[in-house]
Amino acid sequence: MDAARGADSRIMQEKLPIAIISPHGGLAIPPELHGRVALNKEQIFNEADAYADELFDFRDHVLYFETFPYSRALLDVNRPADPALVHRPADGVVKRKTGYGDPVFYPGMEPDAELEQALIDRYWQSWHDRLGVIEHDRRVMLVFDCHSMAAVGPTAYDDPAQLRPRLEVANLGDEYGIMVPLRGKLSAPADVANFLAEVWSERLRDIPPLTATGPVAALNRPFWGGWDLMAHGHDGQPWLMVELNRALYIGDQSSTSPIVPLDRARLALLRERTWQAFAAVTAYVLSRS
Repeated sequence: MDAARGADSRIMQEKLPIAIISPHGGLAIPPELHGRVALNKEQIFNEADAYADELFDFRDHVLYFETFPYSRALLDVNRPADPALVHRPADGVVKRKTGYGDPVFYPGMEPDAELEQALIDRYWQSWHDRLGVIEHDRRVMLVFDCHSMAAVGPTAYDDPAQLRPRLEVANLGDEYGIMVPLRGKLSAPADVANFLAEVWSERLRDIPPLTATGPVAALNRPFWGGWDLMAHGHDGQPWLMVELNRALYIGDQSSTSPIVPLDRARLALLRERTWQAFAAVTAYVLSRS
């Protein structure tokens, strides 16, 4: 056991040729939207990828670590700026409703077209400019687009009231990681996505969830990816979206659930096991090149 802990400690000290991005962990309100937002602190918290910025904060061990500080309940940089490409109504870059169907803005205070474009130009474009730097840096061999997800699908999502897996890996493909013709591309090869799902699920298997979940792991279910992967991921530099179920450290949530303080002991364990999985799949990718 002591030898295993020593090996895990050495893994945590490695610096790898990877990038980590976290677009949905922020809670702040952009100054342009002050006085317009109808959501309370609990709603903003429950809409966020709660604590993702801390769970995946391996900045001292990677080439890039990028986070977006503003609430995804208001601004979502992982959505296309073109409304014609938005998957769900009211779920574009500038939100109109939360994942639970709550209106984001007070009546009559929704951003008009001019303000919406200004928000896209200032925040969305800046985010994707930074991701473009990562995409074109040949030192970066693998990118992790890091998220957390509610234990049960919110009412306005594609999987309402459905139990979600403990973890998910997405590459824009199907449940096996294979390309879906309608999407026209993969953000990472299928074998890379499958490898990460297998090793990460094995690392997390002995950590009991705080509320019920679905299977231990899934590929591209319930999400097949977002705009980060679609815009920047490609075979030459794999991009994987990873989702950790908040059943593992928060429990069940709804729109009005109280804010749950982070359990630091669980955080440390989840971080260690996640880094082990990230290190293993990075070694796998390097062995393929």
